[in-house]
Amino acid sequence: MTYGNGEATVTSKTDLTAPLKDRYKALAVLRENFLWRARDVARLTIPSLLPYGSSFGVGRGYGGGGTTDLDEVYSSLGARVVTHLASKLMVAFMPPGYAFFKLGVPAKALVREGKLNLEPKTEQQLSLIESLIDAEVNRKQWREPTYTALQHLIVTGNILEQMLDDNTLKMFRLDQYCVVRTPAGRVIEIVIEEELSPYGLPEDVRAMLGSQKKEGENVFIYTCARWTQAKGKWHIYQEVEDKLIPGSDGFYEINPFNALRWTAVIGEDYGRSKCDEHRGDFMAIEGLSKAVLDGAAMASRNIILANPAVGNASVNRKALASARNGEILIGDPQGVAFLQFGNTAGMQVAAAELERISQQVAAAFLLQSGVTRDAERVTREEILHNAQELEGALGGVYSTLSHDMQAARLKRLIFQMQANDELPKWGDMIEPTIITGFEALGRASDVGRVQQALAMLQGLPPEVLAYVNWNAILGKVFNGLGLADSVKTEEEVNAMRQQQMAEQAAQQVAATAGEQAVTPQDIQSVT
Repeated sequence: MTYGNGEATVTSKTDLTAPLKDRYKALAVLRENFLWRARDVARLTIPSLLPYGSSFGVGRGYGGGGTTDLDEVYSSLGARVVTHLASKLMVAFMPPGYAFFKLGVPAKALVREGKLNLEPKTEQQLSLIESLIDAEVNRKQWREPTYTALQHLIVTGNILEQMLDDNTLKMFRLDQYCVVRTPAGRVIEIVIEEELSPYGLPEDVRAMLGSQKKEGENVFIYTCARWTQAKGKWHIYQEVEDKLIPGSDGFYEINPFNALRWTAVIGEDYGRSKCDEHRGDFMAIEGLSKAVLDGAAMASRNIILANPAVGNASVNRKALASARNGEILIGDPQGVAFLQFGNTAGMQVAAAELERISQQVAAAFLLQSGVTRDAERVTREEILHNAQELEGALGGVYSTLSHDMQAARLKRLIFQMQANDELPKWGDMIEPTIITGFEALGRASDVGRVQQALAMLQGLPPEVLAYVNWNAILGKVFNGLGLADSVKTEEEVNAMRQQQMAEQAAQQVAATAGEQAVTPQDIQSVT
């Protein structure tokens, strides 16, 4: 709820000194066009991601607490392509069995130590730290919020995520926050509006609520994260009923909030979505699906026309309407005719056009390609193929989005784990790197290179194999497989060899002493 203690300050700009409620309303006006277009795209794909509601002000309707009616669509293709692409991206961002990052030592640090490459022991220690961080990610179940964030990015183009103090992720959709960016695209201000039940608030916060509030009526909590150039930190505070919440004001080096967008447009504070690029196709699919469905319903109607000139004596209309299947009636068949649907050619044209546009949309969202198995043991080739396909089809959005999302998460997670003494503090000696694009396998790619190297070394003479550093090769294989603790260090191997040599020497000494102790008289006495 709160984010720390600090001294409150205000800037010289008058619009920034206003209460957060007014600040949010002012920024919501600038967000209105993006919000309207995002809701329109969501209506054609997954309406529950961003339901319709008022633009700003109290009661804008965040789904109406489950009471807002969602639009009914005639085609499920939009939902299927969004779900499919989000699943492929999530598997690429967080591949099962592999970490989405790797830790390394910067080149400057290596040069300062007079080294060119990492020692196997250091690489093993880094791999163990990676396992600790990856275990925390799995323990906090980042996959579910990541999948939700990807769906919002694909459909609405924007999502705000927050890393809480317990390392869990919390998401805010587009109608819950406003953002201000510099012309270069850097976020400098975020204002969030949350509609919460008063029963879930602390006692001191409930005491700040006005007496005009009805019993059980929801309240609005406003949170602001603003970059302060003077301090070089983020100023974060919260307000309720235009009053500062005690203990919520503080300055932070790393912002726990991260405003993500699918595609950055120069000069705009909000992003555009993948579905927005194909909005015309989704509208055409919706219209054609409705036309084909209506035509099929009309063609399936069975209407019988009775000729009034024949008379009731020859055509008993009541008996004809209530007749069972196979029942025999007496009448003139010339006075009865079935009304048939005659616009079959129009339905064929609409169905063919619907099929053509559906195939184009499916290809754009990679629906026709294979899906990477969401299993515990996914092969390296499957993940590599998935990364290559996403990189080529999305035009670099995959690498950019992966870095913007995962880099901010990893930076904040390491900071919080170090603050809780769960990780050692390494300063600038270790540099985390997000694995994106074709290098989506991280250390696992080293395993493939080692396998190729071993295949090339087969059949070479021993004098050539003497130049190979087998300890480094073995370390890369096991570190890449996440089995860093299975590789012994050089010191442990030397100690084991010395122990074996000492045992062999002791056995030789014992054998020699035994031979000297046995005399011919002893042998004769035994025989």
